[in-house]
Amino acid sequence: MEQLIYTLLAYINNSLEKDINYSIANSFLENIHHIEGYSLEMAAEVCNVAPSTINRFCKRIGFRNFSNLRSSVAYQGGMYEEREKSLTTETFELKLKENIEMMEGISKEQLDRIIKKIHESKRIVILGFEKHQIQAMELQKQLFLLGKLCECNTNFFKQLETVSHLTEEDMIITISIEGNILTEALAIKEKIKAANGKKLLITFSDPEKHQQIFDEIIQCGKIDNSAVSSYTLLRLFDILIYHYQKRYPSF
Repeated sequence: MEQLIYTLLAYINNSLEKDINYSIANSFLENIHHIEGYSLEMAAEVCNVAPSTINRFCKRIGFRNFSNLRSSVAYQGGMYEEREKSLTTETFELKLKENIEMMEGISKEQLDRIIKKIHESKRIVILGFEKHQIQAMELQKQLFLLGKLCECNTNFFKQLETVSHLTEEDMIITISIEGNILTEALAIKEKIKAANGKKLLITFSDPEKHQQIFDEIIQCGKIDNSAVSSYTLLRLFDILIYHYQKRYPSF
């Protein structure tokens, strides 16, 4: 549900005019907690458009059709409630410590490979989703200060378009903590798989699930510790930047 909310908000925020697609996005947001129970026909009635128009809009924002959009809401809903439970200070520190210990286990060989790929890539696209878009932009800023200008679109539908125009000289850095964005319901999985260039995934989920898509996978935390993912990512970026500066001190 979170990704859908971010996607719809991004569409509204970046629409140059209030056309029919703007109206559909607004209607979806107003009825976000009911979408899981809608049929295509019901959604069309709520938005006062034809069912075919609903499906075209869904494709426009990165889903195959309305059914896939609805499935993404159902899939993520339970996880959202679990993540939103409040943390005590003690639990927060414990979860963050566990993630840091996992990061310390990342081999120097893997870090060197990733840093080399970043340095040699002509064009770098950073894909950050849901609340981790802010962290993605922080990585963009830190790499820029080292002389690597990266792209970091915060609009989901623009991200889909960007990865379709990459070459073998380019690189995609994908941040998907729980791997939800890589489910079959969303078109981004197919887009990344079909894209050219080197592909890095930063995640808490099982690396084996994504080995057919990505060249490198950094598992920097435990899936049960997703509540502290934002802080974990910032620490991981500090590690990457430190090693990058050490290997390429002139940048």
